[in-house]
Amino acid sequence: MRARTDLAKLAEAEYDVAIIGGGIIGTGVARDAAMRGLRTVLFEKEDFCYGTSGRSSRMIHGGLRYLANYDLGLVREGLREREILLRLAPHLVRPLKFLIPIYGESFLHKMKLKIGMILYDLLSYDKSLPSHKYLDREKVLEAQPALAESGLKGAYVYYDSQIALTERLCMENVVSAQSHGALLLNHAKVVGLVSKNSEVSGVRVEDMLSGKSAEFRSKLVVNVGGPWLDEVVRELRRKKQPLARTTKGIHLVTPKVTNDAVALFASDGRAYFVMPWIGFSLVGTTDTDYEEDMDAVKAEVDDVKYLRNEVKKAFPRTSWDRIFYTIAGVRSLLRVEGVKESSVTRRHIIYDHEKKEGLRGLISVIGGKLTAYRGIAEDIVDVASQKLGTSASCTTAKEKLPGADSVELERVQRHMKSLASEYAISAEVLNHLVSLYGSRYREVLDYVKKDKRLREPICRTSPDIMAEVTHAVEKESALTLTDFMLRRSLIGFTQCEGLDCCVKVAEKMGKILRWSTREVSSQVSAYKKEIAMRHAYEKETPQTLS
Repeated sequence: MRARTDLAKLAEAEYDVAIIGGGIIGTGVARDAAMRGLRTVLFEKEDFCYGTSGRSSRMIHGGLRYLANYDLGLVREGLREREILLRLAPHLVRPLKFLIPIYGESFLHKMKLKIGMILYDLLSYDKSLPSHKYLDREKVLEAQPALAESGLKGAYVYYDSQIALTERLCMENVVSAQSHGALLLNHAKVVGLVSKNSEVSGVRVEDMLSGKSAEFRSKLVVNVGGPWLDEVVRELRRKKQPLARTTKGIHLVTPKVTNDAVALFASDGRAYFVMPWIGFSLVGTTDTDYEEDMDAVKAEVDDVKYLRNEVKKAFPRTSWDRIFYTIAGVRSLLRVEGVKESSVTRRHIIYDHEKKEGLRGLISVIGGKLTAYRGIAEDIVDVASQKLGTSASCTTAKEKLPGADSVELERVQRHMKSLASEYAISAEVLNHLVSLYGSRYREVLDYVKKDKRLREPICRTSPDIMAEVTHAVEKESALTLTDFMLRRSLIGFTQCEGLDCCVKVAEKMGKILRWSTREVSSQVSAYKKEIAMRHAYEKETPQTLS
C-alpha cells in the first residue's frame, strides 16, 4: 500500500486545535475552526462518517417527538438548523412529507398530537416548508393505500427534510475545512493524550494503514469521539464514571412501500418511521442500551423481529419478508441513569475537563443530533476560541458548502442534456453525479476529459462511473475499498451492496494507490466482512424471526 504523507512531517507543526473524531460534528468543528483562522488538525481512526453519522435515520428535522418531553429549546434548535442546511446544502438536503396516522386513540392523545403540530409550526416560524394540515380517512388511504384501515380516523401531514447520504454532507465539511487550511486525517487513530502536570498538550497518533506513529502538539484537544468518547479520555480522567450513555439503533432496508415518510408508534409507545430512501424503504429505529464493542455493532435477531412485527401491524397487506440488509449504529448520549433509552435528552453537552476535573487543554462533546451539527460545532468553537484567546466570529451559517453553488446547480438543471452530451454520458449519469457532488460534479467529469475510459459504469445496479473512483482517491481521501463503496459513492447501499463490482473497484484503486495483488484481495475481503455484518442476524434460524 502506498503510504500517505509521513505523519512525523505533519506533526512538526503546532496546532491550535486537535479534534478527535471524524463524524459529522467533528468535521463540522474542523470547518468552523479553520474558517476562524485556527490551526486545525482532525484525526479519525477509521474513515470520515464511519460511525454514528453514517448509520442514522438520515433525517434533518426538529424532532417532533421531543415535544412530548417539553424540550422546546431542542426542537427550536433543530428547526433553525434544518432551515440553515436547506440553504447551505440544497443538493443534499431535501424536503420530505411526513404523515402521522390517527387510529382509535384517546381524546387526550389526539389533543396532544394537535397541540404538537401547532407548536411545531410556531417553533419553525422562519421555515420555508409548508405548515401542517389534517387529512380525513379517505385522503389518507388515497395517499397511503397500504396502511392498516381498521380504526383509521385520519392523519396529520407535516414537513421535515431528509439527507439520503450523510456521508456526502460529512465529506463536504471535510473539503471545506481543507480549503481553509485544516489538516484532516482518516485512518489515523489517537492512541493516547500527551499530558503533564494535569495539562493536555497534544495527542499520540498511529497511522492505521502504515503502522507509523507520531506526536502532535496542540493548545487544545477537542474530543468528539461519539461512542468511543470515554475510551479516548479514560487513562487521564480522575473520575471513573463514564461521560456517555451509549444506545444502539438499527434500521431495516426493504422494498419501497411508500413515497412519503410515515411516523408511527410501536406497541411499546416508541416512535419509529417508514421512509423512502434511494429506492428502498428505511424502517427504524430501535433504542437499546449498548456497552459492547462499538466497532462490532450489528442488528440482532430480536431487533429485526421487533421492527418487523411493528411495521407488519402498520402495513398489514405488505409482505415484510424481504429485508435487503440492516444498518446498525450507536448513539452517544448524556449519561442519565434510571430512565428509558428513548427518554434520554438528545441535547449536546460540552464537558470542560478543566472546570470539572482540573485537567487543562481538553474538552469533550457528549450527545447532539445530526440536524444540529453545525450549531453544535459553532458552540464548541466558541468555547475553544475563548480558551485560546481569539475572537473571530462564526460564518458557517452563511457560507454554503462546496457543492452548493446555486448558479452552477441551476445551470446544470437547465442544460442537463447538452452537458451530458458534451461528456458523452447519459443525463441519468449526470443527474446522479450532481446528486452526489452538487456543483462539484465537474471535478469528476474532468477525469473523463482526460481519459474517456473513465466513463465506464462501475456496476449495472447504479449510475456511478469509474471516474468517481479516481476522484475519491485523489480529491476525497479514500484510502480503502470500503471508504469508496460505503462513504464516497452509494454503490454499497444498492440492492447488490456492491458485491458484484467490488473487485473491479479494488483493482482500480490498487493501480492508483500501488496496492499489491495480495492487498487488493485483502481489501475485497475486508469489504465483504463489513457487508456481512449487515446480515449477521440471518445466521439465526428462520423460525426465530417469524
